[in-house]
Amino acid sequence: MKLLSTLRESLRENLGLKIGVSTGAVIFIMVLMLLGIVAAVQVPLISKFTMIQVLLVLAVVIAAFSILVIAISTNLFVQRPLSRLMKAIRQAEAGDLKTRARVDTEDEIGQVASQFNEMLGKINQLEGLKLEAERVKIIASTNVKLEESLNELSVLYNVSQALTGSLDPEELCNLLGDVISKNIGIQDFAILLLNEETQKLEVKGACGFSRNDDIRELTFELGEGISGRVAKTKQSLYLPDTAKDPGYLHYKGVKSEDGAFLCLPIVAKNLSLGAINFSRRETDSFTDREIRLLATLASQVAIALENARLYAKTRELSLIDDLTQVYNRRHFHKILEMEYKRAKRFHRPLALLMIDVDHFKEFNDSFGHLQGDHVLVDLAAVLAENLREVDTVARYGGEEFSAILPNTSLEEARQVAFKLRELVEKMRWNQGRPTRECVTVSIGVAALTYGEDNLEGLINRADIALYRAKSQGRNRVILHEEPPQASPLRVVE
Repeated sequence: MKLLSTLRESLRENLGLKIGVSTGAVIFIMVLMLLGIVAAVQVPLISKFTMIQVLLVLAVVIAAFSILVIAISTNLFVQRPLSRLMKAIRQAEAGDLKTRARVDTEDEIGQVASQFNEMLGKINQLEGLKLEAERVKIIASTNVKLEESLNELSVLYNVSQALTGSLDPEELCNLLGDVISKNIGIQDFAILLLNEETQKLEVKGACGFSRNDDIRELTFELGEGISGRVAKTKQSLYLPDTAKDPGYLHYKGVKSEDGAFLCLPIVAKNLSLGAINFSRRETDSFTDREIRLLATLASQVAIALENARLYAKTRELSLIDDLTQVYNRRHFHKILEMEYKRAKRFHRPLALLMIDVDHFKEFNDSFGHLQGDHVLVDLAAVLAENLREVDTVARYGGEEFSAILPNTSLEEARQVAFKLRELVEKMRWNQGRPTRECVTVSIGVAALTYGEDNLEGLINRADIALYRAKSQGRNRVILHEEPPQASPLRVVE
C-alpha cells in the first residue's frame, strides 16, 4: 500500500495527474506484471510458462495499459475541466458574478461551461438593470421628497412674508388665516390668543367656518376644552376623530363637522400666548410630515406675536407715564392735535381740562415723596375711571394733569370738572397717622371756538383758567369764555 501511495504522488507531481485509488491499483498491478515479464524473459520460456500463460500475461498487460490511458485521458479531458467548472460555480454562488469558467474544448463540458458563462452574463445584465431600476426609484423618491420640501419652504416663506407685514396681533391673525387657506389644504382654522388681563383665550382669527363671526366671539378658560388644555400645558394635541373625544367642545355650541383636529400651542420664550387649531372633515387626515410643518408654522407665529407684543409694550412705554400709567405729555399733544383737527373738520365741540394738585409741594414736605407718588397714582385712577372711553387723561407734568373731552361743550365740560373736583376732595389718604389728610385740585376749563385758528390758543386759554383757579384760592373750577361776554373768566365753586 505504501508503494501504491508513492506511485500516485509521483504521477500527480510529475504529470499533473489526479489518480483515484482504483486507477492507481490497476497501474500498480500493471507495473508488477511488467516487472514479472521482464524477469520471465531472462529465464527460458519453455521451462517457466506455457505459451498460453504468456498470452494471458500479455493480455492483462495490454488491458492495464488501456486502463492507464483511459485514466489519464479522463483526468485531462473530464475531471480537470469539471473541477475548474465546479470552482467557477462555487465562486458564482459566493457572489462573484464576474467570474467565468475556462472553455478549452467544444465537447459537452465545454458547451456546459459556455452556457454557464452566458448565464452569468445575463445575470450580470439583469443585476445591472435591477440596479438601474433601483437608482431610478431612488431618484424618483428623492425628487418627491425634494418637491415636498420645496412646497413646505414655500409655505413657510409665504407665512413669514405675511407675518412680517404687520405688528398688530389681530391683523397678524387675519393675515395668517388668508395664507393658510391659500397654501395648505385646511378646511377650518382658528387662532386663539391669551388675554393677559382676563387670562382667557379669545378667538382672534378664523376661516372656513360657516359662522366665522360667532366663532370670533368665543372665549375659553385655560384648561377648558382642547384649546384651553393645549394653551395651559403648552403641549400639542391631535384628534384623529373628534366624534370619539368628549373633550372636543365644537367651539361651545357652534357646531362644526367631525373629522381630524390638530391643536398646537403658541409658545414664545416658554410663555404661552395661545393656541392654533386646524381641522379637516376627513378622519385621521393629518400626516406626520404635515404636523411637523404646522408645528414649525406655529413657532413662526409665536415669534411674530411676541415681536408684536414687545413692540406694543415698547410703544406703550413711550406713550405711558411710568408712575401714573396714564398717557404722557408727548402723546397727549398728539391726541389733542388729532381731536382738534377732527373737531374743526366736522364742526364738533371739543373741551380741555387742565388739572393741578393744590399745595402738592407742602404735601411732599410733610409726608414724603413716596406718599406724594401714591397721591398722583390714585388721582390718575380717579380721573380715568370717571371719564368716558373716548376721553383722554394724561400727566402733563409734575402734579399737573389734563383731560381731552371730544364732542363736549363748555357747559358739559364744566359739569365734568365739577364732578371730578368733588370726587378728589372726598378722597382721603391714610399716612399712618390718627388723622386722614385730604387733597384738593384746581381745574381750568376751555372749549374750542369756531373762530380759533390754532391749537395753542385752546391750550393757552385752559392754562389761563387754571392759573386763575389757583390764584383765587384753589380747590375750584374756572371756565375761560370768549367775548361777547363781559368777562372771559367765570368761577365755579
